[in-house]
Amino acid sequence: PLLHIAEDPDRAWAEYGGHFLHEARTYASWQSGDIRSAVKSAATTVEELRAEGVYRILTPDQCVAQGLDNHVLHPLSGGMPIDEGWRSLHLFCEDVLPRLGD
Repeated sequence: PLLHIAEDPDRAWAEYGGHFLHEARTYASWQSGDIRSAVKSAATTVEELRAEGVYRILTPDQCVAQGLDNHVLHPLSGGMPIDEGWRSLHLFCEDVLPRLGD
């Protein structure tokens, strides 16, 4: 999954979900069935995109609890504001990274 870290995922989806959807739809417009990509979505709404789980907006605690083998951060998805991208990266570095696999 492509990760964005936020204190309030519901608020982040409401404010920035359109950026994720724009990116997903742009990728989908040039992908054929035989292309493998981390960004593969059939969503036409933010709600559908959220339900697919390709893009995930998680709190730091949720991110740690996912137990992922790798973390693909996606701070500037679809033209997201740079300040929000930095917020996500700082949360990951300060609140997630120190708690991952010792």
